[in-house]
Order: sequence, then C-alpha cells, then structure tokens
Amino acid sequence: MGDAANIIVGTAGKAYAAEVGSTFPTGPEIAWGSDFADMGFITPDGLEEALEEERTQLDAWGEDAPVVDLAKKRTQTFKLVFRETTAQLLSLYYQVQFANMTSTAAAVGPPAKKQFISFGSGSTQDTVEIALGLDVLMSGKRHRIMIARCGVSDRGARKHSADDSSNYELTFTALAAPGGAQSVQHMITDVVLPTP
Repeated sequence: MGDAANIIVGTAGKAYAAEVGSTFPTGPEIAWGSDFADMGFITPDGLEEALEEERTQLDAWGEDAPVVDLAKKRTQTFKLVFRETTAQLLSLYYQVQFANMTSTAAAVGPPAKKQFISFGSGSTQDTVEIALGLDVLMSGKRHRIMIARCGVSDRGARKHSADDSSNYELTFTALAAPGGAQSVQHMITDVVLPTP
C-alpha cells in the first residue's frame, strides 16, 4: 500500500556555486560552507533533473535477445532558471572567467557615474566550470544534490521586456569529478533502505 509521506513535491529550493574541488557538506541538514555562494532566486519551474544513457548490446549466435547490455555513457543534467543578474550568472551564461571581467567603480562626479561591469564574449577555450550544490525542500524533507564538477551545456534565450525578468536558463552537465570522486551525490532525508 502506498504512503503519501513518500511523495516529494519541491515547493522550494536553492542553488549554490563554488570552485571545483570545494568540500561538500557531509549530510543534507548541514549548512553549506562559506566557499559555496547562494546563486539567488530561481523561477517557480524549479529544478529539472535528467539522466540519459548510451548503451551497447552484445548478441550471441542462436539467441533471440541480447546476452549483454552495457552502459557505455551516462549523462546527468540539471536545468534551472535564475532571476537575478549577478557576476556569477553572467560568467556562466556568457562563458567568461571572472579574471576577464572588469568592474569600474562608481564616481560621485560631477558628473556622477554608476559602477558597472564589462566583458567581451567568452572564447570557446575559456570554459567556466563550477561545483554545484542543490537543495530541494518540502515540509521538512530535503533532497540535496552535489555535483563535484559541471559546466553549462545549454542556455535558454534571454528576453528583455516589461513582461518578465531577464532570466538565465542554464542546463548544467555533470563532468568527471577530480581525483576519481563521485561526479554526483544525492542525499535524501526520510528514505529508509529495505532490510535484507
């Protein structure tokens, strides 16, 4: 018989970015370290997680079904739409390292000038990679996802209009983790393993 307590509805969530190689929390209820920066407001669409596999099947003489089915490649993606404009999101969207951005300070004038950031289009070799932390929250339950190393593999078009904020739709693809660690780790509260 089903148990409605096992249904997870992601009513809220947060995303955190850090440098690749940063240390993740050891439990889903432990606070994120100071090296993980909150990436700001996310649209109500929440998080879209996808897992795709490429498989190789081996046949055998006289058998009408494959005798071996091997996973050749597994690709995990995480799609979010961010509302705020920050240096972090500009860096990820336009693929520009912070070192290649310039911040010009405000001047009181006269004439007074506002602070501004400037950068050129990123080079295809100027790849921006981060460690990404995600929390999906619902009624005291937490699903924490930790991606040791990822990059932006797809971007939605940015719309500048009076109808909505100028959002950043980013799809992150998990990459091989440094040092042979797990590329993606999940921690989910209140899920019990069956006893053998």
